[in-house]
Amino acid sequence: MTLQAPRSALILLLALGACNQIPGAAAPEGSAAVAAGDGSCGAESYQAYVGQRIDALNDVALPDDKRVLFPTTPATMDFVPGRLNIAVDKSDTISKIYCG
Repeated sequence: MTLQAPRSALILLLALGACNQIPGAAAPEGSAAVAAGDGSCGAESYQAYVGQRIDALNDVALPDDKRVLFPTTPATMDFVPGRLNIAVDKSDTISKIYCG
């Protein structure tokens, strides 16, 4: 009887761990290229701006369905294929441009 409780707890922990997704976790290598290059939001047209300061986009015509994500910007986790996302790091440098 004493072994039943630890075994049940271990099974429960393993089951819960298998279901866990970590928000903000890094995507697998190559997935950013797929997201940026799938053409649904035009992200491939803006890849030259990655590594530049966000000010570089001031005079650029961006689609209406876009969002600029600063490190402190709250964002929903929904995926909208036609939406252009521009991720900016804490030094105001564009770190990623992708669809979703």
